Amino acid sequence: MENKKNILIVGNTISAVALVKKLHKLDNCGEIFVTGFRGGMPDYVKMVDIRDENVSELLEFALENSIDLTIVVSNKAIKADITGFFSANGQMIFAPDFESAKQIIDEAATKKFLYKLKVPTSKFGVFEKAQLAQDYIKTAKFPLVIKSAEPASERDLFACPTISVANIAINDLFFKSENKILIEEYVPGHKFTYYVVTDGYKALPLGIVSTYKFSDEADGGYLTKGSAASMPDFKITKEDESKIMKDIVTRLLNALENAGHPYSGILGFKCVKSDEKVFVESISTFIEDSDAQVLLDSLEENPITLFEACAMGVFADDYEFIRTNELASVSVTLFSRYDGKEMKGIENLDEPDNLNLCVSAKTRKGAIGTISASANTLSRAKGKLADEIANLSFEGMKYRKDVIC
Repeated sequence: MENKKNILIVGNTISAVALVKKLHKLDNCGEIFVTGFRGGMPDYVKMVDIRDENVSELLEFALENSIDLTIVVSNKAIKADITGFFSANGQMIFAPDFESAKQIIDEAATKKFLYKLKVPTSKFGVFEKAQLAQDYIKTAKFPLVIKSAEPASERDLFACPTISVANIAINDLFFKSENKILIEEYVPGHKFTYYVVTDGYKALPLGIVSTYKFSDEADGGYLTKGSAASMPDFKITKEDESKIMKDIVTRLLNALENAGHPYSGILGFKCVKSDEKVFVESISTFIEDSDAQVLLDSLEENPITLFEACAMGVFADDYEFIRTNELASVSVTLFSRYDGKEMKGIENLDEPDNLNLCVSAKTRKGAIGTISASANTLSRAKGKLADEIANLSFEGMKYRKDVIC
């Protein structure tokens, strides 16, 4: 019998809930620990009351509880260089170190990095003063996307079709004491995220997820990090995939390696295909909440074994490709307009494990979770998801209905 591995997940997100459920089904998974409040975490998870950035306390916890592998989904922990700290103390960890990730976490730095590498990205400006930002938009091409350099929620992302809306967004962000904002021209086209797993030297594709957001992307108001996702993505060709891996992924990883900071972990390249050209909007350090369930549903590899291979430095030897299945999946993010409303109908779901919540019994305003479905075809998956959503209800419920029509 394979030895069971105790897992510590640092960061309590919707994607962490989806990952926990995937790990729990594995024969080699032992106890699972997750930092933060329980929220929507399953009962079999043991919660750890330590802040993500308190890496010394987390290390002490890992040593005392015989943790075999730590998986980091929290940018706060990465910024505190949890990887460097754990690695120096002999603890196996799947996450990039701070030096390799700092240009990914900060979206303004990411845009500058992409520009330096000659990777296609939309025209942008980075500003630390409101007046300079307001001067910039006077001659900018609308619509614009205006965001914090490190967006924490949908209230840090704005779609701005006019200069008046853009001024409101700038004032709002600086009023919240943001010290740096990013303004970029909106690129119309097909949105998708290209995910890879890497040990810093070799990268293999995990999957391509079609992504959706509210506001029709740029009709004004708050954007979201993701309101729906689906796989497979038929609009991305094999030629597109080859170019993305060669001209974007490999170029970025080589630059980090040459700088002495190889990136180990997951990278999500958030892209737009516009007029047959692929633009990179931003990059994530883990799987986005809206994409997690559909991507993990497609994964046939054992995530523990895969992540350990990256952490131990044997990834290039052990993997020539990442095994995936042929299932089609679709997921929508559930939003609530109100706090403290009771969600009903969970007990009627056919596949309750496909409902991943960041809340427990009561809702909170904003994104509260995702629900997904898989089938042999995308149309069947959408039909299954529509039936599942019909079982759920709570006051102020909102989601992308057009995605499952």
